[in-house]
Amino acid sequence: MTHYFAADLTFICADPAHDTDDGFDAFTDAVTDELLNLTEFDPGIIDPDTTVRITDRWMSVFMGVEATSQQDAQRLFSANLRTALHAAGCITADWPLFKPTDSDPEVRKAEFAGA
Repeated sequence: MTHYFAADLTFICADPAHDTDDGFDAFTDAVTDELLNLTEFDPGIIDPDTTVRITDRWMSVFMGVEATSQQDAQRLFSANLRTALHAAGCITADWPLFKPTDSDPEVRKAEFAGA
């Protein structure tokens, strides 16, 4: 089942010298791009979109999420939104920017070692 959510976010710039309309516009474009990138890896993310008021430093994020319950969908919405924000550089100052070379890594079940 597809559940749809929206989140409204207001931002401040940690460095007032870099707090420009062009800078915020570039940041919100990056968030939107990262949300769209996530759809390439997860078909359960449906039609992410953003609305922005640049001068207010405000962004609304809309996204559908495939999940069996609303609670699971809300958790997945929040996790994917946080992922896009971090990938766009939000709250990750001075972090190195790395992207995986393999878009579909092998995932395997892991067992905890017995104590």
